[in-house]
Amino acid sequence: MRRAAILLLIIFISYNSVCEAKTTTEKVPQNQPPTIMELAFLRHLGITTIQEIMQQHGDFQLFTFDRIEKITRNIDNDSYDVSLHVIGFEGPLNPPYKLIQMTIRIPGANYSNYRVISYKYRYVSDEEFDKLTKYAAD
Repeated sequence: MRRAAILLLIIFISYNSVCEAKTTTEKVPQNQPPTIMELAFLRHLGITTIQEIMQQHGDFQLFTFDRIEKITRNIDNDSYDVSLHVIGFEGPLNPPYKLIQMTIRIPGANYSNYRVISYKYRYVSDEEFDKLTKYAAD
């Protein structure tokens, strides 16, 4: 009897401890110009939001050529993780160029209360700059 109760408890715990998050991810092709929807979303984020995130991470510089890389929707948490990149520069759009990649979590209930999930940067060569900006919006 005791063995059956323990076995039943183990089965119950193992069955309920597995929880599958319901997410959907859409990657945005970088080898073609941005869609109208991507441009509208980037405009909604605006210069102030992206600039604020950059300054919070110590990047006090200008940026251009913003592109969304992917968007992940978490249905259970009612949130969106938006991964994007920008090209940072100092002065009149001259090297050194910095590729800044960030992921922002935007909750469904209060979309203005975003959270930065990841932030990283690296310097890019002139050739890589040309490749990254080939399909970027003006």
